Amino acid sequence: MKLEREIQVATSLAMQAGEVLWRHQSRHPKVEYKAKGEPVTMADIQADSIIRAGLNAAFPNDAVFSEESADSQSRLSCSRVWVVDPLDSTSNFVELGDEYCVSIGLSIQGQAVLGVIYNPARDELFTGFSGRGVMLNGSPVETSEVSDVEKARITVSRKEWRRGIVMLSTTLRIEPMSSMAYKLARVAAGMDDGMFSLTPRKEWGTCAGVALVQAAGGQASLLDGRRIAFNRFNLRQPLGMVAAGSPLHSLLIERVRNLSPAMWDECGGVCRKSDDPWSAIPTQQDPTNEGRNGL
Repeated sequence: MKLEREIQVATSLAMQAGEVLWRHQSRHPKVEYKAKGEPVTMADIQADSIIRAGLNAAFPNDAVFSEESADSQSRLSCSRVWVVDPLDSTSNFVELGDEYCVSIGLSIQGQAVLGVIYNPARDELFTGFSGRGVMLNGSPVETSEVSDVEKARITVSRKEWRRGIVMLSTTLRIEPMSSMAYKLARVAAGMDDGMFSLTPRKEWGTCAGVALVQAAGGQASLLDGRRIAFNRFNLRQPLGMVAAGSPLHSLLIERVRNLSPAMWDECGGVCRKSDDPWSAIPTQQDPTNEGRNGL
């Protein structure tokens, strides 16, 4: 797959947007709230404007699906869709943390094929696409070869950490980290061995990271092992997700399968009334995760 121009444009835009975020953070940004209580700042809006304008100019026939812009159902008929989170983990950003990032992904026919993730606070730039591999600040990287779940470094969201997910297993090395996109990028670069989320996630913060993990030789899937489709009608995926190096991926899924039903319920998983958290998961034939293009 030839996506050299796409990766160049996305990289430039991510770094421009990252510079905006870094500049705003140093000024202690004012926080406002969306209708559902999610934080947003002028940094989100300005970064979004830069990315959208750049993508629309470079690829006028592509759709752009961004968290900070109104969604258009017309994207569902497009084969190429840029899935953007101009500031993933606004909460970490406003708390003056260093785990937020810019996330720009490209979905073609419902599959995540290209990702650019830039963390301006740590000056880490992750870039890659299917067939080319992944680079971290210009150097080739790949997912880890760790195959022992109990020796693997696993990350989860800080929200799930606070809900007590670490109490489920004293044998797993689970650590908290903000930003879905950043967690996925770190897995792609072998900085962490795997990550998982019990909570169904939205596309904006996952498309680029999923593309990077897969391009780096790893695997990313829903909690039941199905692949993750993008450019869907529903904003959230039907389940949470797991990403890891290939030797670890299936083992991590199996370990997550054994989490307590109570924790699934607390973290927003699929279990609500059953004693078996997996009894509520759709079967492989369930089309709920299929993209508009059947992918």
